[in-house]
Amino acid sequence: MATRTTSSPARALAALVQGLSFVRGVLLLALAALGVAAIACGDSSQPSGAQSPDAIPQGDAAISPILTNHTLAVGENRFSLMLVDQDNTPIIDADVDLRFFDLNGDGPVLKSQSSARFIASELFYIDEKSGEQIYLESSIGVYVTGVDFDVPGRWSVDISVTTDSSQLQLVPLELDVLEESPEPAVGDLAPASRQLTLADVTDIAEIDSSFEPRLYMHDTTIANALALGKPVVVAFAAPAFCTSRTCSPVMDTVMDPLYEKYQDRAIFIHVEPLQLKELREGRGRIHVQAAKDWGVETEPWMFVIDRQGMVAGKFEGIIAMDEVEDVLAQVLEG
Repeated sequence: MATRTTSSPARALAALVQGLSFVRGVLLLALAALGVAAIACGDSSQPSGAQSPDAIPQGDAAISPILTNHTLAVGENRFSLMLVDQDNTPIIDADVDLRFFDLNGDGPVLKSQSSARFIASELFYIDEKSGEQIYLESSIGVYVTGVDFDVPGRWSVDISVTTDSSQLQLVPLELDVLEESPEPAVGDLAPASRQLTLADVTDIAEIDSSFEPRLYMHDTTIANALALGKPVVVAFAAPAFCTSRTCSPVMDTVMDPLYEKYQDRAIFIHVEPLQLKELREGRGRIHVQAAKDWGVETEPWMFVIDRQGMVAGKFEGIIAMDEVEDVLAQVLEG
């Protein structure tokens, strides 16, 4: 079993900047915590073909938002953001209310409003040589709510924040909404990918950077699982190489407990989104075909698929177990 080690700032930084920076919000906070200029995770680090919501904070405020969605698109979205103060210190567990405005007409039109839920997470990854869990020296969290965008284009969200030490503040944020997201949307047919499984490799380490490897999540392809007509949960996660350092926490606190509880009723599949051989040889972050099939350009991602092979839920970044379980329970009852 992996042991826990806290990384030094230099070691943590070296791990964070390995490869391209996909989850800009998480990386910005981690770099800020290490005293590194935030410019290190600007748009130039986006992978070729990646889409960005292009969120722009408006005006000056004591609390600033950092959008952590890779993309936002027309339809159902799990909207996720972080909040930091003027010293780039994460705002933890505040009361947050959101109002979403369509900016595509003559003036802003209020389309929806909701309260956001806070989901906390530690940041760590697996050191493959030692099997240790390397923890960064700061914990973070995201504020999450559901939002349904009915048109593409420019939108804004007003973010009302109340903490124990500060009064209500209004933080406006502008963002771009795409016609379609690179990943399958809720209601789309799940791609019938044929990723490598245990039958295709001589060593599980070729397709799993976990410690210990999750053999039971690599015994069937997504295509074969879909053909069985059972609910499927797919996690695209790179425990040892995740730039955001949230893959291992998601696998440990969401995927594993769900497997233990529902393994007899659903199929659980872990896909390493990156080619591990090339990563270990220092040849860069190259996505496997299954990740390309699913349009997955960041990690981690989790998808819940119903018996008809349709995507019932999609989750990115920091995830709470009950979010996924609620969708899975509905699928199992259907």
